[in-house]
Amino acid sequence: MIENQEAPKQVFLAAVHLKQQDLVECQRSMVELAALADTLGFVVVGQEIQSRDRPDGKGYLGKGKLAEIKERYEVEPFDILILDHDLSPNQGRFLEQYFGTMVIDRTQLILEIFADHAQTPEARAQVELAQLKYMLPRLVGMWAHLDREKGGISASRGTGEKQVTTDRNIIRLRISRLEKQLAQVEKDRGVQSKNRQNCLRVALVGYTNAGKTTLMNRLSDLGIEGKDQLFATLESRTRKMDGFFNPEILLSDTVGFIQNLPHSLVASFRSTLAVVRDADLLLHIADAHSPKLQTELRTTFEVLEEIGAHEVPQILVLSKADLVSEPEELVVLRSNHPQAVVLSAFDPEGLARLKASIEEHFANNFVSQEVLIPYNRTSLVNRFHQLAQIEVEEYQETGVWLKYRTTLTNGQILDALLEKKT
Repeated sequence: MIENQEAPKQVFLAAVHLKQQDLVECQRSMVELAALADTLGFVVVGQEIQSRDRPDGKGYLGKGKLAEIKERYEVEPFDILILDHDLSPNQGRFLEQYFGTMVIDRTQLILEIFADHAQTPEARAQVELAQLKYMLPRLVGMWAHLDREKGGISASRGTGEKQVTTDRNIIRLRISRLEKQLAQVEKDRGVQSKNRQNCLRVALVGYTNAGKTTLMNRLSDLGIEGKDQLFATLESRTRKMDGFFNPEILLSDTVGFIQNLPHSLVASFRSTLAVVRDADLLLHIADAHSPKLQTELRTTFEVLEEIGAHEVPQILVLSKADLVSEPEELVVLRSNHPQAVVLSAFDPEGLARLKASIEEHFANNFVSQEVLIPYNRTSLVNRFHQLAQIEVEEYQETGVWLKYRTTLTNGQILDALLEKKT
């Protein structure tokens, strides 16, 4: 990890704007890169964007722009150069040699934030796995100085090449162990998910720092306040939604998404994101006052598709409406997203509308059933109250007659209970 415990690191940001792409999007991405750097406590001392037809194969930026940044570096040195792109191993090495300072790309920066925020053993294992997968193809050249210092024999591998091979084997072994560890975690979570199949499962998803944790805290007894920083939540937390809806509704908070989220992170967090795939409903939380709202919506849809959760029903929630300064903007938002719930997490009326939307969604998918429970099986009546909405309950001559509405799955569970011998 990057050591940032002492004085704050001073960082310089750089990006290439491809001429065939929107310059505004590039500028917004740089604003986000600055926010990522700030999340790690870095101080941004400057930034540059260069427009090019394509990135330079050697230094990503062109020679003229590199010389311009280096001239500034020699007057006002910075600790880290951060590129708003993924660098190849050769580009990274060239830039570090050219500037004589640390150079990282966007993926490395995000990995550092995840490593800094990981609290549980599972999250730390997921982040380490992603870091190792990122590091593996970048080992070549790290030990080349050994060959230059000691020379090499043409008939055998040099010292540096042997060291790369050794490191690769160590990393691959560690990757294998971490994957097995996380596979077991995913298996255990599958058992927990099976135990919760009697409940309705709702997962909160969305762009990082969209307000998911704060909203979940208002809908449940989570007891954890959200933080105004990127990737504040890495672990999935599940709580019961406040209210008296039957069957119970469980809410799960999840890791936030971001533009160009590293694929290695998506793969490593597969077990955590399983709660999204297995959910009965997704609350897609978006920041109503974000200038990048459409980009953030699109990014979330893309990640959901990548993890196989794009077909799960969704309710769009435009949160942080209290931060929208102009009333006209809210009118436009509601017009552009007529099915969305626009609210502030601190507005009781907005929360009530959201709860009603969640309950209405499930109620629309309920099936109506009738059952006569014999008096020698009346212990099942309470179970029906837990897994269904009882519309009519009558005590007749031969047993308790219930008219109820519930999900198809819970209806099958109740049918199985009736068939089971006491």
